[in-house]
Amino acid sequence: MTKLLTIGLAGLGISLLVSCSTGDNEALEVRQFHLRDIKLAGKEAQMVRGEQMYRLRGAITMEERQHRLGQYYTVNWKNDHMGQGEMKVVMDYQQAATGSKVLRMSRDLPADKVSGRVEFHVTGESYRAGGRVLAWRIRLLRGDQVVEEKRSYLWR
Repeated sequence: MTKLLTIGLAGLGISLLVSCSTGDNEALEVRQFHLRDIKLAGKEAQMVRGEQMYRLRGAITMEERQHRLGQYYTVNWKNDHMGQGEMKVVMDYQQAATGSKVLRMSRDLPADKVSGRVEFHVTGESYRAGGRVLAWRIRLLRGDQVVEEKRSYLWR
């Protein structure tokens, strides 16, 4: 009985260690925010209100505020193998009015950094003419090799 209890506790301990360590090894993390309206959210939604205020910061006129409407993608990246080649983050996406056409944005990453943050946004005329982003894929590349990829549910 004692041996069975010891084996059970050891198994539980190992499973806890594995479950705690799985999220830390991701090289790519994507956070999305859709700024739909220039009217700020109520005080009951403080997190949303704070994000809206951050995105609208510095926009004084109504035209400037309208130009900030759109979708924002904040990408946190990690480079565990520094010095092994040029790295970049690439975002492929499709908008409502562009049909199946895939659009692309990319950012080159500094070779001497271990981690960092880049931001992609579909705002202004691109957002007004193309509509909202329906599907997206964000990849961390080292040369032509995909290190990690995150995608929306609708990405084909």
